[in-house]
Amino acid sequence: MPSATKPPSPDKPSARITGPIETELNYIRPDAENPPEVFYSGGSSPQKYSDEYAFMPALIADCRATSDQFKVHKNGFELADAPTAHRDFYDDEAIASSYYGEVSKIVRDVTGAKDVFVFDHTIRRGDQASKRKPAHHVHNDYTETTALVRAEEMMGKVEFAKMAGRRMIQINVWRPLVDVVARSPLTFCDASSIDRADLIPTKIHFPDTDHVGEIFALRKQEGQRWSYFSEMTHKEVVLIKGYDSKTKGTARFTPHTAFEYPDQDPSVPARASIETRTFAFY
Repeated sequence: MPSATKPPSPDKPSARITGPIETELNYIRPDAENPPEVFYSGGSSPQKYSDEYAFMPALIADCRATSDQFKVHKNGFELADAPTAHRDFYDDEAIASSYYGEVSKIVRDVTGAKDVFVFDHTIRRGDQASKRKPAHHVHNDYTETTALVRAEEMMGKVEFAKMAGRRMIQINVWRPLVDVVARSPLTFCDASSIDRADLIPTKIHFPDTDHVGEIFALRKQEGQRWSYFSEMTHKEVVLIKGYDSKTKGTARFTPHTAFEYPDQDPSVPARASIETRTFAFY
């Protein structure tokens, strides 16, 4: 397991592999019969879950040493070296005007897409004052329905109509906002190890609004393979595919979640990150 007390230099991840991590992830129970639901607090309190959710054992492989084997179209996620010139990750307007352009280029370069629309971002900080903490439930951000609805909503009906007939993917670009991730890393379920029937539509309730969103949760089954990249740095990103309109021969959905090291040093500062959301077209 990567050291939580003596992180490596941010310019050189240690890539030290000590075997898989035994932990628990917040899945949908295999025997669950009712549709699951998530309830966001809208503040610093953790979100709540319906009874269909439960923390269950999982084995997570550290793939730092073999990171070049994981590709966004094969596995649903991909690590990329991506130093950023942007410095102010506290100013949303500055992020949109400066950082979004970098994200667009990253998505084009890694996925081979032609047109990229960056439409949103979320800053997560694990400290007590933060309103958005790392998400500790296995989820994919979109379903087949909500990906298309969200794309039309964010791009506008006219612009979205221009893309009719073109292959569309949804990609999140996740970057640490700490020198080295020493707690609450992300883990990804290999899309090639998932049975589509185990992706369960899940309602998300937001506070102070009538809006109810929909995501995929994951029913736990044997054979699902989990991976993470230890000690990610601020100069790296992970691309996570949340949707692909192509239905065969490619990863389409990528369940993921934050998790905690079993021997986490509680004195290590909370992890911070930015997740930037895009739609891209071929």
